[in-house]
Amino acid sequence: MPDLDPPIELLFGAPDGEDLPERLAEAYGSGLGLPDRVVYANFVGSIDGIVAIGELGPSSSVISGRDPGDRFVMALLRAAADVVLVGAGTFRDHRGPWTAAASFPDAGEAFAELRRREGRAPEPPLAVVTASGDLGAEEGGSLEGTLVLTTEEGAVALEETGADVVVLGVDGELDGGRIVERLRDRGFRRILTEGGPRLMAQLVESRVVQELFLTISPVISGEGDRPGERSTLTPGLELLPHERRDAVLRSVRRRGSYLFVRYGLEDGG
Repeated sequence: MPDLDPPIELLFGAPDGEDLPERLAEAYGSGLGLPDRVVYANFVGSIDGIVAIGELGPSSSVISGRDPGDRFVMALLRAAADVVLVGAGTFRDHRGPWTAAASFPDAGEAFAELRRREGRAPEPPLAVVTASGDLGAEEGGSLEGTLVLTTEEGAVALEETGADVVVLGVDGELDGGRIVERLRDRGFRRILTEGGPRLMAQLVESRVVQELFLTISPVISGEGDRPGERSTLTPGLELLPHERRDAVLRSVRRRGSYLFVRYGLEDGG
């Protein structure tokens, strides 16, 4: 019996090879087929396109309803990653751990097997992007082992936290291209971002995201009162009608009323 019962069903797309342990392939409906060098994103959204509800803090679990299929996909994508990249708001809200076993414990052994087979560290390290350096360390304790990409001002705020600090700029927003470049300098080939949406907008604007895994949860969020804190995938980024970023549909999967859609962003977003 697969670890996910019923398993995810592949509706459209290629089976993507035999790169997963049998238990994981049975649950996912095929192999993963992820390139060795890639920046990929994972989000869950409502039918009406909301991926974050600010007033709820860690709202992804509310949007997903903690669906086992979504939890499994999250875990699988973490298990395949060299590093997990998140924004400061996501870090403060969720705290982690950002590991496959934390998301889907029942298949922890299979995820560990996948990482061993691919020659990866037992767990992917965490990288956090923050311009201000405000990660709530006084509430969560040490940031030992956490890679933090920040500004000169942020680096001052992060002194004595134990974080591995990388300074990318003097002030203001951090460029998505430089974020990825510095992670590449650290030897990270597969870079998974789990948000939040503001970070995703920076990465898309810089055209560095190559794959998007999007769970469509069978729920309607509603927009809330304007301006509100309910966010789409790329808040503040204005493209249409002047600039078009097309995606290629790689695969569609289904489990119950949940859809798991994979897009290729041919030019990095």
